[in-house]
Amino acid sequence: MSKDFEVVESRRGKVANTSSSGTVNNKLQDALADNMGNIIELAKDITDINRMKVQSDAILAKMAEDRKMLITEAEAYVLRKNVDTKNTVDKMRVVQDLLRDFYTYNKNGSSNLTGEEFTKVISDILNTME
Repeated sequence: MSKDFEVVESRRGKVANTSSSGTVNNKLQDALADNMGNIIELAKDITDINRMKVQSDAILAKMAEDRKMLITEAEAYVLRKNVDTKNTVDKMRVVQDLLRDFYTYNKNGSSNLTGEEFTKVISDILNTME
């Protein structure tokens, strides 16, 4: 059972006998010591990236909530406008029916009212009924 040894010059100027596995550990330690600044910078960059990911996830969640709220508001707006439009159309139909009756009744102009005057009066009445 023989061990492999490598002769490495030490920093003190003396020759030291070390095993090859010890050399690997020393090389690793030296590499770590030489690159510790880079390792710390990489760790800092990774931490910053993770923070940005958490922030972006929070922003995306907020945007999803805002989207849902906007959709709800848009649907409510459309419903309100549909109701308003329906009410306006219904009023116009009432005015149209009343004008038809007015012209049928007032064939010879006996009421001294024009169609415009009658329409204005009826429209004002309908607007006050709301």
